Amino acid sequence: MDYKEYISQRLNELNLNELEEIMRSTNTPFSDITGKSLVDNFVTGKALFDSDYMINTLKDLLLFEIKSGLILAVEVIAICIFIGLLRSISSSFGEKAVSDIGIMVCSFVVIGLCMKNFTYTYDLCADTISTMTYTMQILLPILIPLLISMGGITSGSVLNPLMTASITAFNTILLKVMLPMLFISTVFFLINGMTEKSYVKTLASFLRSAAAIATGLCATIFSGLTLLQGFVAKSADGLLINTARFSLSNFVPIVGGFAADSVDMVLSCMAVIKNGIGIFGILVLCSLLIMPIIKLLAIGVVYKFTAIVTEPIGAKNISGCLNEMGNATITLVVILILTSMMFLIFISVLIGIGGAVQ
Repeated sequence: MDYKEYISQRLNELNLNELEEIMRSTNTPFSDITGKSLVDNFVTGKALFDSDYMINTLKDLLLFEIKSGLILAVEVIAICIFIGLLRSISSSFGEKAVSDIGIMVCSFVVIGLCMKNFTYTYDLCADTISTMTYTMQILLPILIPLLISMGGITSGSVLNPLMTASITAFNTILLKVMLPMLFISTVFFLINGMTEKSYVKTLASFLRSAAAIATGLCATIFSGLTLLQGFVAKSADGLLINTARFSLSNFVPIVGGFAADSVDMVLSCMAVIKNGIGIFGILVLCSLLIMPIIKLLAIGVVYKFTAIVTEPIGAKNISGCLNEMGNATITLVVILILTSMMFLIFISVLIGIGGAVQ
């Protein structure tokens, strides 16, 4: 049987429907790629995607999200101009009590707008993390059996429970601890923006920094454990496969050499399939990240721009609040990137182990 036919048959036996459905739902430059087409491109040496089209699409998406975010900026700037007018009126006519009430009402409106927007970005980040976790839970049951089928018995038996536990634990810590800490810190910043004094700014900064640092530590620990276990299992599997090849070649009369060559072909084909599916999984994760990161970065840029514009108007407390909102949004981007990096390391470990057992 030709190796291309063998690879095609094995691919048809894999259930990639859920992964491909997730990929199609991302509406990114990678949406049309399927697992089978990706492996076929590997075998034939074709390019995976059009880089120029991808760059232009991402640029258009970023500009579109920035334009959408400018609506919030215009609303906040208009309210800040009104606050500046109230302060001018109060200083000219001495009606300070009335202007203070008006300024407080305007501040509440700004906080409401910011809170509504940040709730959207928070939910977007949480949903993206949940979807990436679900994608990994689909991908591992496909990659691990492929790894075992090409002789990675030790690797599969060690890494499967380790990665599954790490993904579940990391997802729980992020959704139940880290993201709520960041949300609470943002609420504190908004409360602090209602007054001229800093009451809870230090606590809010601590909670936000703690969430980002703890996320990085968790990603580092889980990734490090996976890498160490992968290196150990990789050596054991390489020894097992090399011993089997030597035994077939030297102790089986006449047909031993042909059998060893057949085993090499099968292992090579399975390695191509496993690596292709692994790359497809990486593309799915990247596709899941593209839109949320572009949206969050655009919103963060709008917050920073609005803070710069509103400060000269006289609403310094609101300007500082908007600046911190921008920092909180960028922290969400950092958490998303750290999460994706850990998942990408897991997939890279599974892809890399194939080289030792071929």
